[in-house]
Amino acid sequence: MKGILSLLAKAKLIELSEDEQLAASEERPAAVPDAPAAPPAEVAETRRHAAGTAAAAPDLPSLADACADLDGATFSDLFASAGVPTSPYPAEKLLRLLDGLRAMDAGTRKSAVLAMDAADDNWQIDDCVRDADLKIAALEEHKRRLAAQLQERERQSGELVNQIKVVLDEASAAIRQQISELEQLLEREVTRAAQETTSVEAGLRAAREATAREARRMDAEIERLREIPNTFKAPGAAH
Repeated sequence: MKGILSLLAKAKLIELSEDEQLAASEERPAAVPDAPAAPPAEVAETRRHAAGTAAAAPDLPSLADACADLDGATFSDLFASAGVPTSPYPAEKLLRLLDGLRAMDAGTRKSAVLAMDAADDNWQIDDCVRDADLKIAALEEHKRRLAAQLQERERQSGELVNQIKVVLDEASAAIRQQISELEQLLEREVTRAAQETTSVEAGLRAAREATAREARRMDAEIERLREIPNTFKAPGAAH
């Protein structure tokens, strides 16, 4: 058994503990040269397969890190990237005005805003409606992009998990052909596959959660902005 363990250690398939290394050195005959003998064909094949398995299953990037930019994007940045032009009277400014008039009923609040519009030639209520429509469209498009990105990440994650399973199956088939001492190698392959699968699935969960948070944030802003077109847009007018 010690001889087999020494052979596997020379083939770099396992690592001996300090006690095992000491026992192996005491057991080696003095006339035997230091150069190790060539490993058996079965062991050499397992070593080549193990090296191929390691190359085929590199460390995978974290999808959580890749999706970190989903949180924290400001609405102004989103509107700028979508090409929303600057409005003479932005929708957000009118929303603040409407917030200050919440004590009034909806009809009185609308009349007050229209009166302010009529008294000030620097802006028109149509500017606010147009600005709100453009920003709603930009937010909706951003949501669609988020959904598409998540779908692509789901596809990539599925492919990665399948690759990991293929690597695990191949490694398991090769290792089970070897002598019982190679069971340790099989355990390492199983552990590696489990860790990589967990990494991919954890990243995918993080991507889903980040996308859901961002979608909820978009929905909340869209709901706020909808008050302007719902209140001031003429019936039947196109968005």
